[in-house]
Amino acid sequence: MRNVSLWTWALIAILTTLPVQNAWGLGTETIGNEPLHEANYTEWKGIMPVINDKARVYSNWVNGNEHFFYKGTTAELNAALAHFAKIEVKQHEVLLRPAPGLAHTFERKEIPYNWELHIHGGISKHLLTLDKGDEVWNKDPRLTVYVGGEIDLAKLEIPKGVTLLDIPTLSKRVAAGLAASKDKTVRGWGCGELTSLDHFSGENMMAVAKMLDDSDNWVRLNAAGSLPQFGKKAAPHLPALRECLVAGDQGLKERAQAAIVEIEKAEDKSKEEKEFAASQKKIAEFLEAKKKAPQ
Repeated sequence: MRNVSLWTWALIAILTTLPVQNAWGLGTETIGNEPLHEANYTEWKGIMPVINDKARVYSNWVNGNEHFFYKGTTAELNAALAHFAKIEVKQHEVLLRPAPGLAHTFERKEIPYNWELHIHGGISKHLLTLDKGDEVWNKDPRLTVYVGGEIDLAKLEIPKGVTLLDIPTLSKRVAAGLAASKDKTVRGWGCGELTSLDHFSGENMMAVAKMLDDSDNWVRLNAAGSLPQFGKKAAPHLPALRECLVAGDQGLKERAQAAIVEIEKAEDKSKEEKEFAASQKKIAEFLEAKKKAPQ
């Protein structure tokens, strides 16, 4: 991807100086809950009790884009939320989304989890300086909670100062940034960000599909790569993908052809979509009740 060559070389230089548990390509990962060192997180005062929570099962780092995954009870999550609210940052956003959460190690081992902390540091912070980049990516650490299973929505304790989000609300923000950005990195990688939020959403799919008409072939390539995640629902966009096959860019042609095959062979996910929608409805009702509750 042509916009990240300088990032790649900088990351190689960083990785050669780091003592890490495991290294894979241009990233690092830690399985388990071995405490991580505070010196790496001085930018976010008060974050260490969240990062080093004993419920952590996995973490990974790529270009300073860092994810921490946790698996625990609602009571343990409430303790983590209390610590999260004390981090010295402007925004304390918590995204509530349907369970399950499933992380993958660099070797594709599956690791179940039910909440996640995400931060942008180091090189990846550059994304936030791009036009509308801070609408697509989170400026401050964000906690995502996967509601269901061990996490009982009714028993969540939300500390003062925390802003609750659901997927439709965050999707609108990301889609607006994607559509309005003058930066092709935001428009391109934003397709994947929006798709990962909700690959059942018709609105999200339309926002990604619009990028097939972008003036930059690399952005179109990213849109083509994201559309198969919507499965059979993306079939109406097959004509637009076929138009990409006559583009002069070989990478775009190959990605579009692969997308066409994936969409045509996609399995029916209507059952999963109904379960997802039912869970989202419960989350929306929870948020509405929180708004009406006395402060």
